[in-house]
Formats: sequence, C-alpha cells, structure tokens
Amino acid sequence: MLIYKIFHDKLSESTFDEFEKDEKCKDENCRYWIMMTPKELEEKNEFFHFNYQTIYDCIHNEDAPKLDIYENYSFGILNIIGPDESFFSVTELNFYITDSCLVFVSKNYPDIFREIQNDIYNKGSLNISTEKILYNLIDKMTIKDYNMLSNLESEISEVEEDVLEGKTKDYAKDIVLLKNKLLFLKKHYEPLLDIVENLTENENKVLDEKSIAYFVILFNRIERLNRKVGNLRDYVTQIRESYQAQLDINLNNTMKLFTVLTAVFSPLTLIVGWYGMNFTTMPEFHWKYGYVFVIFLSLAVLSFCLWIFKKKKLW
Repeated sequence: MLIYKIFHDKLSESTFDEFEKDEKCKDENCRYWIMMTPKELEEKNEFFHFNYQTIYDCIHNEDAPKLDIYENYSFGILNIIGPDESFFSVTELNFYITDSCLVFVSKNYPDIFREIQNDIYNKGSLNISTEKILYNLIDKMTIKDYNMLSNLESEISEVEEDVLEGKTKDYAKDIVLLKNKLLFLKKHYEPLLDIVENLTENENKVLDEKSIAYFVILFNRIERLNRKVGNLRDYVTQIRESYQAQLDINLNNTMKLFTVLTAVFSPLTLIVGWYGMNFTTMPEFHWKYGYVFVIFLSLAVLSFCLWIFKKKKLW
C-alpha cells in the first residue's frame, strides 16, 4: 500500500494511521492519494465502508468500464490499454474518489502511477489535488493515443496501396485484424466518454467545482479520438470493398480466360466428333491426304478463332 498526503500543495509519503487520524479530525486542508491492492482494500473496508459490490468488482475484474455514483463517493473502473505484439494489452484499474481522498485499486501497480508521481515531483505540485491526479491519470491514458491511431492509419494506408496495386497477397486477415483493433478501441472510448461525462456532472458533489473544467477538456479529447476511430473504421470498410472488387476482377479475368479457351476448342471438338462417327461412306477415310487435311483444317480453325478474339480485344 502506498499513501501520499496532499497538504498545502505538497505531496509527501504518509501512513494509513495518519490518514485515519486526519479523517476523524475532518481536516479539510488534507487530501490523500492512496494506492492499494484489492486484498488490502477488503481488509481496510471497515474504515471506508465502500459498497461490497464495488469490492467484488475490484477483486474479480469482470465488469466493463463504468462510473457508479454513491452518496459520499464515486467508484470507477478504467481499462489502461497499451501496445502488444499484434493487438492491445489491457490492465484494469479501479478508483474511488471522495471529498477527502482518491483511492486507486489494482492487482499490480501500473507504470502510469510512477509517471504521475514523476510529473508531480519534476514539474512541481502547483494546485495539486485528488481531482488533478485523477485528471492526470486519464490524461496519460489518452495523450499517447493520437500516435497509436496515426500508426494504425499508416497500416491501413499500406494495405490500401497494396490492394490498389493488385498484389497477390491475401489481405483478408490483415483487414479483419484492423477492423478488430478499431472495434476494440471503439468499445474502449465509448464507456470512457460516459465516465468522464458523469464526472463533469458531479452529482454527489465530491469534486471541487473548479476542477470540472479539467474533465471537460478530457471529454472533448476522447470525443475526438472516438470520432477518429469511426473515420478509420469507414476507411477500412472502403478498403475491404476495394479488395473484394479486386478479387472479383481477378475472378472475372480467370473466367474470361476459360471462356476463350472453351470457345477456341469448341470448333476443334466439333471436328473431332464429326470425324469420329466412323461412317464407312465418308470419303475422307479413303483419301490418302485425309489425315493431313484434318490437321490443316484444325490449325486454320484455331488460327481464325484466335484472330477473331484478338481483333475483338477479348484476349
């Protein structure tokens, strides 16, 4: 468990005993930032009195991102996403925010906690508050997403160029993977929008009204990211249609080739069938040049058919 005390715009390490003491004294100048595991939260819940369903959610990590509003606190579930080999990694983070403390609950402390601490120590702690820390968390969750979406857009553009150039690679798997990535991001941003919107409404008044502006900025950014994901999904749909059209063109060319071959050899098949009837009254059977005649007849018919197809630009 990590506990930091926020007092007069200064962040300092503290203990749970000191936190309990300040809570009992109702010191309005003190705020606390606490990081703990689900097991630690369960042990300390006799002090917090958080709803048991929220404790269950912290332990089992089964619920989707959301924000639940209670009388004296708000409980939220966030998914921190990061790049993986072919998809995304997901780390669930739960938080409670009251008028006196911000509690982060996670089975493993994500690197993002350390980044927030470094920002406070390196950039100074002017106007530091629990609301500002929560803002910094969601800010860091989304600030790098522009680069991630730009990389996805580059991947999509490369696939589009290859498809339009008519390369023979099977792009179906690439297109499906891109669609799945964008669908995942859509499902990530939509509940995140709802969470930030509910924070801006501040129904239970646990947030300082001055901090609402921070979350409005976040809401606008996440909305832009969500729109960009929607645009990229439309882009992938267009590429899929182009790829399908390219497959249809290739199939049509193949069918065209078979049609030409069938049309060329049909007269030859007729000749073979005609002279294969073996009627004894056929004069060519007794003509010494009959075999040579059929050869030249077949070559002439073949050449004539090829000339017709070439003239009509069918071949």
